[in-house]
Parts: sequence; structure tokens; C-alpha cells
Amino acid sequence: LLFTNYRLLITIKAMKAKTKFRLKRQFQSFAKSCRYLFFRLQNTASHHRKAIIFFLALWALWFFGLGAIGGWLLSKGTIQQFPEITVEDKIIVFSPHVDDEAIGTSGIIQEAKAKRATILVVYMTNGDDNATSVIGEGKSLKLPPNEFIKLGEIRAEEGKKALKILGLEEDEYIFLGYPDSGLNLMLSRYFNTTTPYASRGTKLTYNPYGFTYRQKQSYTGANALADVTQIIRDFGPTMVFVTHPRDKHPDHSATFKYVSQALEDLGQNPRVYGYLVHYALYPPEKKLETNDYLYPPKNLFSPNGWYSFDLSAEQEQTKLEAIDQNETQRKWVALSNFLQSFVKRNEIFELIE
Repeated sequence: LLFTNYRLLITIKAMKAKTKFRLKRQFQSFAKSCRYLFFRLQNTASHHRKAIIFFLALWALWFFGLGAIGGWLLSKGTIQQFPEITVEDKIIVFSPHVDDEAIGTSGIIQEAKAKRATILVVYMTNGDDNATSVIGEGKSLKLPPNEFIKLGEIRAEEGKKALKILGLEEDEYIFLGYPDSGLNLMLSRYFNTTTPYASRGTKLTYNPYGFTYRQKQSYTGANALADVTQIIRDFGPTMVFVTHPRDKHPDHSATFKYVSQALEDLGQNPRVYGYLVHYALYPPEKKLETNDYLYPPKNLFSPNGWYSFDLSAEQEQTKLEAIDQNETQRKWVALSNFLQSFVKRNEIFELIE
């Protein structure tokens, strides 16, 4: 036993010495690289040296997060206080996918319920074309169409849970069931056609979900516009919240087009507020920062201006809980951080006229 313990002690000491030597060699290699880079910078033409330093600075900002510098460069401008919501208001929120409503309007939804305003959330799609979510749910790289339909059903349930946390009842939301990643193509290529758009995930040309506004509805732009128009006509909103027209996700910008066309056809003129989800380097840092304010990108400021709705600490916490219901989207760290980066002291909207 003593001999065994002695051998074990010798082995441990040898491993420590080997590790120490390896770390020393790695540090020496790193120091040598730094000296070489410094030497090259000293012996490089001035304009080349400036270019190298510039790209190194960009890399550092990208790797470590944009932080306050990025906020100043990319998200800076004047924002007005959001008008008070009253009991007379009729608010409708259009969400391209399940989770967009929680990201962009959780505070507004809570405030509407607190002020006893009438509110309705409309989901354009169930978010059923997210391959990474299908892989995460099934733990397999196989992507059969049935798995995408199951994903759409799961995400709808996640949306219902989120809205319940925000205070909504079952008669205060509608699922349309149109194809995820297909809203823009339905407008441009499959608007009024006998050959509807086929979902990339489910492979179907019609809505397969039994809990939607119109079951078995064919995937055409004309049908989607008709549904949006009918819902707005029946609801008669005083305020409409919809994804921003310059949002980089095709489904988001297309949702705005459906809503704006429906309002134009109906001759209705409610206040329309655009909320932004997908845009370059927005938010500047992709992590939970509940003490910070959210600002729009500088190049999106407009004559009509942006409005800030401030959330109470309780509303912030409730928003975080609502976002966290989207478990299929939170299986991937990067996406989870992105979702939570919208939990701020405020929500921002551009008044679009």
C-alpha cells in the first residue's frame, strides 16, 4: 500500500511538472507572437499599420461585445415617451412568429391589461420552419415533415403559456397558421394563384393545424391578406403594433405589408407602431441586461420619431418569464441570449404614418 501511494505521489508530481512546462511553452509562444506582431507593426508602412490596428480593434469589439461604444455608435438618438394607454384603446399586436410578441410588446400587453383596454394578439405563423429547433427537440439530424408540424404545435403551446403569463385569456389571441419563412414569397410569387406556396418544413400547401382562424386555408398571399383584413375589420383597433417595415427578417417585413395593405383597403387610420426584432448589430449586446435602455439603430430614426414605453421592475420580470416559455428557441445558447437581450427597462416603437 505504501509503495502504491508513493508511486501515485510521484505520478502526480510528474503530471504537475509536465503541465507547468506545457503552460510555460504556450505562454512563451504567445509572447513570441505578440513580439513578432509588434515588430511587424513598427516596420509596416503607416497606412498599413493603421489598417491592421483598425481591424484588430473591430475584432476586439466583435469578440468582447459592443457595449457602451456600440450603443453610442449604433443606437443613439432622441426618443419620446409613449402615450398613455387608456380603457378606450383597442390594441392589436401582429406577431410573425411565436415569440415575437413577447420580445417586442410584453410591456404593452401587460399595460393594456392593467388599464382594461381591449387587446388581441395575432400570430401569422407558428414558427414551424426552424430546423435547429426540430433537431433540438428530436435529438436527430433527420428532418421529416411531421417533425415540423409537431414543432408548430409545440410552439403554439409555448405562445399560449407566454400570453397567459402576460395576462391574456384564450379569446384574446388568434393563430393564422401560415407558413414560417413563406410570408414574403406568398406576397411576391404566390399571391393569387392556383398553385399555393409549399412550406419548406411541413411540405404542405395548406394550414394543417386545427386551432387556427381558418382551418385548411391554402398558402396564398390573397388568403393571408383576406384573413388580416377581416380580423382588423371585426376588431376596429385604435392602435396597431406590427413588426417594423425595415426589419431584416422577410416574414417580419412581409407582416407589415399585409397589415398596411389591409388598413389601406379598409380606410382605417389607427396609430401604427413598428417594433424591431432583426437588424444588424441590434441589440448591441446579446445578453440579459435588465438595467439598460433599448435604443433604435441610428439610421432608422425618422421624422415621426420613436417612442419608449418604460417597464416597471415587475413588468420586466414578467416579460422575462414570458420569453422563457419559448423553450424550443432557448435550447441554443446564442438564440436564448438574443431573446433575453430584449428584456430592458423599456420597449421602443416607431410611429409609422
